[in-house]
Amino acid sequence: MNGSSSLTLLDFAIIGLYFVVIIAVGFLGARFAKTKEDYLVAGRRLSFPLFFGCMAALALGGGSTVGSAELGYNFGFGGVWLNLSIGVGLILAGFLVTTKLSRLRALSVNEVVEDCYGPAARIFSSALTLIYTLTLSVTQVIAIGTIIHGVLGIDPTLAMVAGGGIVIIYTFVGGMWSVTMTDIVQFVVKTVGILILAPIFCISAAGGWDALASAVPAGYMSPGNMGFDRSFAYVLLYVPGLIIGQDIWQRIFTAKNERVSKTGTVAAGVYSILYALATCVIGMSVFALLPGLSDPGDAFVAGITAFLPQGVRGIILAAAMAAAMSVSSGTILASSTILYNDLYVRFVNNKPSRRNEVNVTRAFAALIGVAVMVCALWINDVLAGIDISYGYLSGCVFVPLVASFLLKRFSPKAGLWSLAVSGAVVTACFVAMGTSGATPILAGMASGLAVYVLVNLVDRKGRKDSPLANLKVEK
Repeated sequence: MNGSSSLTLLDFAIIGLYFVVIIAVGFLGARFAKTKEDYLVAGRRLSFPLFFGCMAALALGGGSTVGSAELGYNFGFGGVWLNLSIGVGLILAGFLVTTKLSRLRALSVNEVVEDCYGPAARIFSSALTLIYTLTLSVTQVIAIGTIIHGVLGIDPTLAMVAGGGIVIIYTFVGGMWSVTMTDIVQFVVKTVGILILAPIFCISAAGGWDALASAVPAGYMSPGNMGFDRSFAYVLLYVPGLIIGQDIWQRIFTAKNERVSKTGTVAAGVYSILYALATCVIGMSVFALLPGLSDPGDAFVAGITAFLPQGVRGIILAAAMAAAMSVSSGTILASSTILYNDLYVRFVNNKPSRRNEVNVTRAFAALIGVAVMVCALWINDVLAGIDISYGYLSGCVFVPLVASFLLKRFSPKAGLWSLAVSGAVVTACFVAMGTSGATPILAGMASGLAVYVLVNLVDRKGRKDSPLANLKVEK
C-alpha cells in the first residue's frame, strides 16, 4: 500500500526535517570519535539517560514496529510475543550478564569466548557472530527501504539506497558516538510517535476502547491467540540472542559503570514490553477499521496514513524509519568491531599504532557498509535472514557463553567442541529443513549442551577456573 497519497506537505516536511537532523547529529558525533574506544564503545562513559535511550532504540527496529503491528492486525494481543520476547531477553541480560560485562575492558563477545575457551574458539565464535550481525544489518536496511517506499512511494531500490546509505555514512564517520547521538533522537521520536501518539489516535479513530474491543474477534484480547508453537518460537528466537548478541553487548560496554548497565538494560526491557502493547493496539485498530487489507504487512502504514491527523502522521512515520535506522547502525558497527577487534587485531596486527586505530576501524565500517548494501539489494527474504542470524547465534554461541558466566570451573575444550558441533548441526538443519521454525535453534542448543557436558566429564584434569568468576567490582 502506498501511503504517500494520504500525506500532506506538513507530513513530508516533518519527515524531511527528521532526515536532515539525523545526518547533522551523525556528523556531529564524529567530533567525539578520537580514539578506538571512542569509536567502538563511546569512550565507556554513557550515563543512565543516554544508555537507556540508546539500548531501547537498538533493541526495537523496523521489524519490531511494522512486524508487530502486522501481528496485532492478525492476532490482536496474541501478537505481543515478538516485542515481549525482546523485552524479556533484555531484562534477563540485565540481571545475568551486565554486572560482569561492565567490569571487563572488552570490545566484543568473542574476547570473552577466547578468555574462556582459547583462540580457536574465538575464530569459531567470530564467524558465527559475524553472520548474526551482518544478517541483521541487511534485514534492517531492507526494512528501511520498505518503509520509505511505502510512505513516499518512490522506487524500492532507490528507497533502500537512500535510507540505508544515510545510516552507513554516519556510522562510518562517527562510530559509536554518532550511533549514540542519533539513537537518542530516534528514541525520542519513537517514544512520542509510536508509544504515545499512535495508540491514542488509533483507539480514538476506532471509537474508543470499548468500540475497538467489540469490533475485533474475542480472541484478540488474549495473549495466547497466536498459539503456543508460534509464541514459543518468538521466545526461542529472541530471548537467547538478546542475552548474548554482539550488538547488545557492545552497547553494554558503553555504560560508565555496572549500575548504569544493569538498570539501563532492565529498563529498556520494560520499555520493549510497553512498545509491544502499543504496536499491537495499532494493528488491532487497523483491523477494526480496515479488516480487508490485501497485505497485513501494510497495517502500520495504512493505519497511520488513514486515521491520524496531518503532522502527527509525519512524526509517526519518521518514528518507524527511526526504529529501523537505530538497529541497523548498531549492527553495522557491531559487524565492523568483530572484523577489526576479533580478526584483524587478534590475528593480523596485534599492535596497530594509536594514530591509525580510528582510521582502521573506519575502514572496516566502510567495508561492512558496502557489503551490507550489496546484500540488501540482492536478498529478498528478510524473515529467512532473521532466522539464519538468530539460528547461529542462539543455537551455537548461547550455551558455551552462558556457561562461562554461570560455572566456576570448566574445560576450555568443552566450549570449542560445543561451538564446532552445534555449528555443524544448525547448518545441517538449515540445509535439510530450511531456515524457518525453531528446530535448528533447538537442535543446536541440545547438541551444544550435550557436547559441553560430555567434554567436561571426560576432561576433568583439563578444567580451569572461569576467568569471569573473580572479576573485581568497579569502584
